[in-house]
Amino acid sequence: MTAMDDLLLVIILVTNIALSGNSRLKTCIDIVSIQGLALGLLPAVIGLETGITVELVVIAAAGIILRGIVFPYLLKKSISNTGENRELKPLVGYFPSTLISLILIAVSLWLSRRLEFLEPELLLFSTVALTTIFIGTFIIVGRRLAVMQIVGYILLENGIYCLGLAFVKEIPLIVELGVLFDAIVAVFVMSVATNKIHEEFEHLDIAKLDSLKG
Repeated sequence: MTAMDDLLLVIILVTNIALSGNSRLKTCIDIVSIQGLALGLLPAVIGLETGITVELVVIAAAGIILRGIVFPYLLKKSISNTGENRELKPLVGYFPSTLISLILIAVSLWLSRRLEFLEPELLLFSTVALTTIFIGTFIIVGRRLAVMQIVGYILLENGIYCLGLAFVKEIPLIVELGVLFDAIVAVFVMSVATNKIHEEFEHLDIAKLDSLKG
């Protein structure tokens, strides 16, 4: 682990906390973009230590383009079509959400310390990865707007990918590109579904859909 690795991981960790306590949709998408760029750069930085290969360059470029540019673009296009700007009434308030995110960081650190096979220098890597997974899941459960639930899904996928980087020294190119393709298809489908929900019901509040009867 180098100082650059640590810096990128800290950026990912800070973006997780920022997402937990933010109500502005465009700001949340910008934060997701920053996290995606940081996560996309990680393989390249790791490659500086282990040796740059064509596979690492392709993986880093694909991650930066998709996580840092394409996903945020799809989300911003979705909210521009719906006219939603803020989530005013999440299922869990923003201050409690921020406190919960800090607790999840502590839980992630506790779990990482108890992984006997984990090398000490990967402690921060594992903690950040688990935190991203937990906070992504929390956002999916704790937010009402469909757009923010897509954000939670992206965080969940980011965390799983980060965990893979922590435990697997070399991720095969075909596996990484396959995961990214699955993620972009999922985000695209969810963005389309979000637009359809707004067209039909004139809102993006998933909780209100519970009142529908067949």
